[in-house]
Amino acid sequence: MSLVMVDLEGTLSDHTDRLAILQATTAADPRNREAWKIYYKGLPDDEPRPQVLLAVKTWIEAGCYILVYSTRFKNKYGHEEEWLRGHELFDKVILRQRDQWETRIEGPDLVSEWAVRDNPHILIDDREEVRDKVKHWCPDTMVLAPEDFPYEGQRHDPTV
Repeated sequence: MSLVMVDLEGTLSDHTDRLAILQATTAADPRNREAWKIYYKGLPDDEPRPQVLLAVKTWIEAGCYILVYSTRFKNKYGHEEEWLRGHELFDKVILRQRDQWETRIEGPDLVSEWAVRDNPHILIDDREEVRDKVKHWCPDTMVLAPEDFPYEGQRHDPTV
C-alpha cells in the first residue's frame, strides 16, 4: 500500500485569508500568541483546495494510505480531525507534540523527520523549505506542491 503524506494548512485547506492576517499581525512579534490563536481557530472556515482534494480522493479510491500532518500542536484546538472528517480525507493525522515545541524543532525539520520515519511514496506541502528538506532526506519520495495539480474545474471567463 502506498503512503501519501499531505500537509493540512495551505495544502489541503486554503488558508490564504487567515495567513494574510497572521502575517500582518505577527510582523512585529512572530510569537504573538493571540494572533496565532486566531489563526489556528480559523481552520473550520477554510475551504479545501479543490485540486488537492481531487488528487487525495483519487488516491483513496486507489487504496493509498493517507497520512495528513500539521506542525500545529496536538490537541491545541481540536479542529483538525473534524475538518478532515467533513471532507473524508485521511487514514491518520499526525501533529506536533508539546516536547517538539520546547526543543524548538522548526516545522520543516519536523516534517522531514516524519518523512524519514514513514518513508512516503508521495508528499505534498505548500512550503518550499519543507519540500526541499524532504527531497534531500527522502530522495525516493515524490515531493509535490499544491500548484503541481491542475484544476480543470476552475471557470474561465471568456469576456476577460
